[in-house]
Amino acid sequence: MSVIILWVFPINAKSINWIRLDFAPYYILEGQLQGQGRDELLIQLLHDMMPDHTFSNSTLPASRAIHELSNANKTNCMISLYKTTNRARYIQFSEQYSTIGLSPSIALRKDIIQALNLAPGQRVSLLKLLKEHKLTVGVSLNRSFGKKIDSILATLPTEQLILRPGKDPLKSLTYMLLKKRLDLIIGYPSEHYHLQTLLENGNELAQLVISETDDITRGYVGCTKNAAGLALITEINKALAPLHDEPKYNEVMLKWLPNELKAQLNSHLR
Repeated sequence: MSVIILWVFPINAKSINWIRLDFAPYYILEGQLQGQGRDELLIQLLHDMMPDHTFSNSTLPASRAIHELSNANKTNCMISLYKTTNRARYIQFSEQYSTIGLSPSIALRKDIIQALNLAPGQRVSLLKLLKEHKLTVGVSLNRSFGKKIDSILATLPTEQLILRPGKDPLKSLTYMLLKKRLDLIIGYPSEHYHLQTLLENGNELAQLVISETDDITRGYVGCTKNAAGLALITEINKALAPLHDEPKYNEVMLKWLPNELKAQLNSHLR
């Protein structure tokens, strides 16, 4: 009589698969600065705070990230997400913020700034800029910039709004901006700064501050809205709370800002 032994291996409940994007300066996947993106450095800090968890990652295009995160048949998590009512239907968000940074800004060519009689760094109304001057704005597909900016963009006619999918949508939009195929781009100061340092003619660009936003924006961890995702968010919340008081956390948040903007963010850090 033969005996069949079945080995049952328990599923590791303390594992987190992070969705990451090929999107500098949040994730830098190649080159000399590989691994030095803000969000991937934050994931490393979280790992230090959660030594009993195993971390893995999946790299996705930005256009697929939210869809994959919302798939209840899998369990994934992602750093630095805006909380929206629609996303909350499919994604479990952390109570503690994961990232803190300057709010979205406008990137545009200096010749447009001059034509509008504005100055680099000036605070302007995005709604007024778009409605009065009929400027064409480019944004990354499926990306949220908060309720106020999202609602402004939602009112624009299709010919005035360019939604860019793909592997590196902001970089593609910046090339279009420099080639005068659109008038302005919505992004974050660190993103615009990073691209300006990479592009040969990046000095032709400048930024404007959007008056419809707060000075500071906070991003949250989002995990798939299922039982496993809820359990992970509970553990992540416990790790984030003390992490905000760590000097290393502040260093990561300030890493990809130009020097002239670091003091503005630093005043909001603990």
